[in-house]
Amino acid sequence: MNLQQYLKNEYSKTSLSGYEAMINRFLLALGSKAEKASYTDVLDYIGLLREQNLHPKSLRNNLFAIKIYYRFLVAAGKRNDHPCQYLYLKDQINRAIQVEALYPKETIENLFESWESKNKIHQTRDKIIISFLVYQALTVLEITQVKCSDVNLEDGTVKVKGNSKNKGRTLSLKPKQILLFHNYLKTEYKIYHKQQKPSKRQEYFLLSEEGLQLYQGGINRMINGNKDQQNKLIPLKIRQSVIAHLLKENNDIRIVQEFAGHRRTASTEAYKQTGLEELKSAIDKLHPLQ
Repeated sequence: MNLQQYLKNEYSKTSLSGYEAMINRFLLALGSKAEKASYTDVLDYIGLLREQNLHPKSLRNNLFAIKIYYRFLVAAGKRNDHPCQYLYLKDQINRAIQVEALYPKETIENLFESWESKNKIHQTRDKIIISFLVYQALTVLEITQVKCSDVNLEDGTVKVKGNSKNKGRTLSLKPKQILLFHNYLKTEYKIYHKQQKPSKRQEYFLLSEEGLQLYQGGINRMINGNKDQQNKLIPLKIRQSVIAHLLKENNDIRIVQEFAGHRRTASTEAYKQTGLEELKSAIDKLHPLQ
């Protein structure tokens, strides 16, 4: 058994390339010393990564990949011990929501109405993606997992599948979405669905040109097209903006928590305005020259 086989057996396909790349960087840095490296050697390598100003989350991911490498060596009988099994990093990850830097409510409201897809053939599908971001504040993962059976046009609802971060929930659709979804199922969806091979039938609501389930990175590209870096839309930022504006309008925090799918109230409270935005507006009105 080699490293690639071990990774395929133990970890998901979506994680393979990332883990392999981080392990290869580690092996390149340590050279022939890697296989017999000590706790101190691994710690020194993490120190080198830290000097490169890597984000704390990236540091943790690299350490996790290195741990996988030594788990493989132990499993393959090439080592009897795991040098960094109990090594944990204390670099703090800043999880604060930068509320003042989110999209203004006007931008969010105009996004759906003014949306035009780069490829007109996919206009309806892509506009549905935008509508899920703007009106239901779904994550891209949640959007890719919506199935046809989750969409109930008679009741005007969509069921959102739960995942490791968010709870499952049923959300209301806007009237304009119901008409949009109906048109999509009668036109574009049928075209995508015909591309599917009989052995690989999928009932996901939003499909690619090949009739396959959309993937998260693909959604980012779809909604941005040829936009320059300054004008690119960030799906997560759209979701965060919608949640923040709901709280700013004094909606009950528990209701917003259920809407967002947050498992803890503290996650929702992180979106509350700090008062800095209102202070900036007051300064602009009183001192416009500044």
